[in-house]
Amino acid sequence: MHLDIVHPNENFAGLSYGEWAAEWNKWLFSEDPDTYDGSNVLFLRGNVDYRPISKDKSSPRRIDRKAILDKTGNKAVSILEGIAIFVPVITTVLFIGDNYEGKILKNDQEVRHYANKDTDDTRKMWAGIKRKGDSEAHILVDNLEDYRFESPLFKLTVPKRSLLRERMEFAIKPGTYDAITTGYFIIIRSLPPSVYRINFGGEGMGIYTTNALYDIEVIQRNNFRADVSKSVLDSKYFRFG
Repeated sequence: MHLDIVHPNENFAGLSYGEWAAEWNKWLFSEDPDTYDGSNVLFLRGNVDYRPISKDKSSPRRIDRKAILDKTGNKAVSILEGIAIFVPVITTVLFIGDNYEGKILKNDQEVRHYANKDTDDTRKMWAGIKRKGDSEAHILVDNLEDYRFESPLFKLTVPKRSLLRERMEFAIKPGTYDAITTGYFIIIRSLPPSVYRINFGGEGMGIYTTNALYDIEVIQRNNFRADVSKSVLDSKYFRFG
């Protein structure tokens, strides 16, 4: 399968990979990141479901390492052909003022250093795709290491009603932060009309783990109907992890 992937050194729609990673974080911390808004880029996300080990919200947090964000079947996404897909394989975001292992991060240099330190500790990652009717899945890119990026310093607003802020590895209070994000990101420029299953995720520092499975229907523009129903793959799940 030929995949139209944005090259690591290439800008897409006027933004670098690092700048797109910043935009993705703004989306991730929004009130409703799981509803596609019809924009020209479909943002995907990994499994974000960290919970305190007790009723005390300040207690250590855990996540089920076997859990998967399942966006298949009736949770599938439909997009028009020509829409790009942003795949966040594994990510870190830190803020000025963050407490990182007992150290308060005072400036952007410290934030960038420790965000990269987190990314350095990635133990395992995967990203694959399967088109309906194909017998095999394919990796998205030959070498994920080529798709490591870091953002410039950016303003990140976390609303009180952010869907995921209390389900992060560390719960985030509402507010506006000076942030830097690092990680491995892939932008698929477009996919031909069909139905696809995308699986991505990874394991990083400490308890960090994420895994996601998406069904995405790409609809030919001249065949689009407002009431078009979502198709699903008839094959079994595949996982690269």
